[in-house]
Amino acid sequence: MFTFIARLILRNRITMLSIVILSTAFMLFQGRKIEMSYEFSRLLPLTDSTQVTYQEFQEEFKQSGNTVILAAENINVFEPESYKDWMRLEKNLDTIVGVKNILSPINAYNLVRNDSLKKLELVSFEKNFDANTSDSLGKLYNSLPFYRELLYSKDERAPLMLVQIGDDVLYTKSIVRIIESIKKVVATYETNTGHKVHASGLPYIRMASTKKISSEIGLTVGLSLFVTTLIMFLFMRSIKATLITMTVVILGVIWSFGLIASFGHQISMLSALIPSLIIVIGVPNCIFLINKYHSEYKDHKNKIKAVQRVIRKIGAATLLTNTTTALGFAALILTDSIILKEFGLVASINILIVFVISIIVIPIFYSYSKTPKKRHYNHLEKNWINGFIGFLLNTVSKHRKIVYVVVIGLAIVAGFGTTLIKTTGNITEEYKDSDPLILDLKFLEKNFGGTVPLEIVIDTKKRNGVQSLSFLKKVDQLQAELATMPDLSKSLSIVDGIKFAKQAYYNGDSSFYSLPTSQEKNFILSYIPKQKQGLSMLNSLVDSTGQRARISIQAADLDTEESAVMMKQIKAKVNEIFDPVRYDVIITGASVIFLHGTSYLIKNLIVSLALAISVIAIIMALLFRSAAMVLVSLVPNLFPLLMTAGLMGYFGIPLKPSTILVFSIAFGISVDDTIHFLAKYRQELRANGWNISNAVLVAIRETGVSMFYTSVVLFFGFSVFLTSSFGGITALGMLVSITLIIAMLSNLLLLPTLLLSLERRVANKNFDHPMITLYNNNEEEDEDEDESENN
Repeated sequence: MFTFIARLILRNRITMLSIVILSTAFMLFQGRKIEMSYEFSRLLPLTDSTQVTYQEFQEEFKQSGNTVILAAENINVFEPESYKDWMRLEKNLDTIVGVKNILSPINAYNLVRNDSLKKLELVSFEKNFDANTSDSLGKLYNSLPFYRELLYSKDERAPLMLVQIGDDVLYTKSIVRIIESIKKVVATYETNTGHKVHASGLPYIRMASTKKISSEIGLTVGLSLFVTTLIMFLFMRSIKATLITMTVVILGVIWSFGLIASFGHQISMLSALIPSLIIVIGVPNCIFLINKYHSEYKDHKNKIKAVQRVIRKIGAATLLTNTTTALGFAALILTDSIILKEFGLVASINILIVFVISIIVIPIFYSYSKTPKKRHYNHLEKNWINGFIGFLLNTVSKHRKIVYVVVIGLAIVAGFGTTLIKTTGNITEEYKDSDPLILDLKFLEKNFGGTVPLEIVIDTKKRNGVQSLSFLKKVDQLQAELATMPDLSKSLSIVDGIKFAKQAYYNGDSSFYSLPTSQEKNFILSYIPKQKQGLSMLNSLVDSTGQRARISIQAADLDTEESAVMMKQIKAKVNEIFDPVRYDVIITGASVIFLHGTSYLIKNLIVSLALAISVIAIIMALLFRSAAMVLVSLVPNLFPLLMTAGLMGYFGIPLKPSTILVFSIAFGISVDDTIHFLAKYRQELRANGWNISNAVLVAIRETGVSMFYTSVVLFFGFSVFLTSSFGGITALGMLVSITLIIAMLSNLLLLPTLLLSLERRVANKNFDHPMITLYNNNEEEDEDEDESENN
């Protein structure tokens, strides 16, 4: 087949190049439409019960996680000067188009009893403020338990401002402008007053992530391109080889953006990795093709014959290695996670596209180029490369026992390390501890308990059942239990509103901040104002039927294990107070979504990795028609994954959506070396009259240089991710780099050792007649004819 492809490409060079250029131009046009994602990456499918419950909650109680939280440090807003500054901050924020509502201590409302109307009136603190009454007003505010730890901290020195964003702009490009405007207004306040303001909340964190992704994608693509091509130039000492490699991977990057836009996807944290991945994966393609061209030309000094043999001899092997890499990503398509599906689809197609580009562009480029000079292929015979190959040959020939001892020892140590791995999946998991966003979050957690919405909805199964005093007492009891948990903020429910009303009924005496007795209840409830404005925090705490009540809490941004423990404790408290027979209770909110989403994602990734291994095992079976050979080919590629898992355990690198990708990426890439080695091994086995030892040693010599080059390029290419400000991406780059170096050594030491040890068990007669042929030794085609046509 690849003889036909070689003739097709080289006889129609202008046409082929035109197709590549025009299709890439179309993808460049498509890529202009690409947009950033302004939502948290959706880890759960829409049909997942946890996701469905959360959606139903949002629709019923009109909650969408649309609040930016601002907390000032060491300030009393009821002091005259501080009040003016705080009021100016509030008014400036209110002028931002897209800001829907603002709630803070100075625009909060008090409840005041009006005996003439027999109602409790809402009275704004703001309207009653002046310099002469500031002290008394501050004391009045601080005497209201309803607001304690909701709008100011326990020590009364950290006021809170809640900035609500309109739902119509929450997930659009406008949110970037809104958040940036909020930050600008806050920065002005800090400059004018000298008071530090800490910011958090779901919209704020989401925009911080979007901004980081947007700023880093260009940097990582540029660095990946620079580092990989620089390493290639240092190896090959050829500007020509470097330039054509850069051309191929740049075309691949254009296709990556075009594909993302064409499929209607947006740039998320995972999809932002694809362009850099394409560069890092595409360069080894070029290395194998260019090395083969130089090797062929060195043998017979015929340029066109060398170009033809690049396609004919290793075209199938390169296609298969790219296919196995693509399969590692394509397995993600079969998961139920939207973000993984999108990532797997684009990455797998893009990898195959880069193969097509390289197999067309590189041979055509060299067919037009001048014949190589000796210095262009001197890199194949450098002394240090020969020394490295000599070390491999000596170790495999004379020290196989040492290889087994080292591998088994490391496997045991790594196996223990895997038991130490922890899982995390919190909202800010990708941020480093020193990031300002994390420092702000920690301040808010310290003073207010948390910022991540957590909701408890209790169904009484009766219309107006929430008005029952026995039910209200149970809610009050649960809130008291929740208050003992350090990772939760003060909870808010209809009970707090009723307590506030009772205090107001008794002329603001804080000692009456409690649930009314059965005798007081109906009388006090009749005094509560019906209007919705004012106490906006009490809105939507009961559904329209009075059957379902909601307890709203803010949780700390905990990792998966800590969140699981917290959820277990909450469920135990809920079940202890609310009889499951009489009440239906659901726990939902962003905290639950992220906890369940991370567990779900990790489970799906493990399944996808197992699927990728199975598919690649089937390909190996088709290639070599030997069960023993399938096992021999998989062991050297599973060993690096075990080592990586062990390193994660020992160095405290947790499993999370970004780091777990290391296994799929590394396995898909590392198995390429195995295919190249075994294909060459089989070719040499047949050429050397089934002399296994000679075949193994020749395979090491022939493939060792390219494998070394590609592994070093991959190592430094993935190391570029270490520059990321996202902790998970940094860990991913480090882990993949290390894994691929281990995989190279495993394929050049452990794989040959296994082949020599097992000998005839892996080289049976079926092995000589594969269903798929990669390397072709036959030269019956008339290459001279092709040469004359192409000249």
